Amino acid sequence: MKDDVYLSLFRVLDSEQQIITRTDQKAFTMLSLMGVFMVFFLVHFTKIQINWFNFIMLMLYLISAILALIQLIMVINPRIRKAKDREDLPEINATYFKGIVSFKSAAEYGKYLRKIMGDDTRAYTMFANQVYSVAQINDYKNGHMQLAIKFFAVAIISELLIVMSVAYSWALSFLFGN
Repeated sequence: MKDDVYLSLFRVLDSEQQIITRTDQKAFTMLSLMGVFMVFFLVHFTKIQINWFNFIMLMLYLISAILALIQLIMVINPRIRKAKDREDLPEINATYFKGIVSFKSAAEYGKYLRKIMGDDTRAYTMFANQVYSVAQINDYKNGHMQLAIKFFAVAIISELLIVMSVAYSWALSFLFGN
C-alpha cells in the first residue's frame, strides 16, 4: 500500500514536470517566432506610409509585442514566492535542487534522505509538498503563457493589418496612378 501511495505521487509529479517542460518549449518557440516577425517588420518599417490607421496599428503592435515579450520572459524565468513556513515540512526540502546542494556531500545528502524516508508521514508530506509546489509553478507559467499568446496574436494581427494597408495603398497608386 505504501508503494502505491508514493507511486501515485510520483505519477502526478511526473505529469506536472512534463507540463512545465512543454510550457517552456512553447515559450521558447513563441519567442523565436516573435523574433522572426519583428525582424521582418523592422526590415519593412521604412516602407510604411504613416496615416492614422497605420499609426494606431503601429502603436498597438509595439505595445502588444512588448507585453508578449514580458509575458514570455515571465514563463521562462518565473518569479516564484517561497511558501510560508509550515510545521509539517522537514527543515530541508531534499526534493529540490536548493535543498540538495545545501549538503556538503552526496553521503550527507543520502543520510538525510534515509532519515526522512524512514518516517512515512514526513516523507509523504515532503513529496506531496513538492507536487503542490510544482503545480503552483505550472499555474503561474500557464497564466503568463495564456497572456503571451493573446498579446502575440494582437501583435501579429496588427502587423498583418499594417502590411495589408501598405499593400493596399501601393496597389491603389499602381492601379489608378494617384
